[in-house]
Amino acid sequence: MDTPDEPRHTADDANAPESAAAVHPSGRIDGWRDFQDRLRAALAMGTTEPADWRLCDPDFVPWPLGERAIVEVLQQGVLAHPRTRLTLLAARFDEFPRKHPRWLAWRQDWTHRVRCLQANEEDAPQLRPMLLWPGRLGLRLLDGVSGRGVWSTDPATLHVWQADFDVISQRSAEAMPGTILGL
Repeated sequence: MDTPDEPRHTADDANAPESAAAVHPSGRIDGWRDFQDRLRAALAMGTTEPADWRLCDPDFVPWPLGERAIVEVLQQGVLAHPRTRLTLLAARFDEFPRKHPRWLAWRQDWTHRVRCLQANEEDAPQLRPMLLWPGRLGLRLLDGVSGRGVWSTDPATLHVWQADFDVISQRSAEAMPGTILGL
């Protein structure tokens, strides 16, 4: 029996086109570049319908969130679909302002639809890089250093990943306010 973290394909399926997802609802992610490309494609898909994105990483440093194209895609998605939401869950956000200033500027207008949560110290070591569009698509890295992992459209796998995210997020605290109010 496959576990949610194991790809459900053979070596020949690794180079199959994305349309093969209906036949093989899971596949490999072969490094950070592959993960980033799949992240961009997934977010672009999210502009076609409302999405409740969940992103998880220890610190989001290697993610391309600050890229102009990513911010534009997120803008398109939230403008087109009033129910689109985004939740980021991290162990720490201390590098986020330096690595993703464009994303932070975009977020200021969307704080009512974008949440940033910081995991407690006990849960933080369990965080794996992951993008989840519940019920539709998930990307999950098994090794955050090499960027190797799996993607899935399998509902059972996505349900397990969502449960993992929800357990930690429910014990997390709001972090990185969208605006700083002063006197």
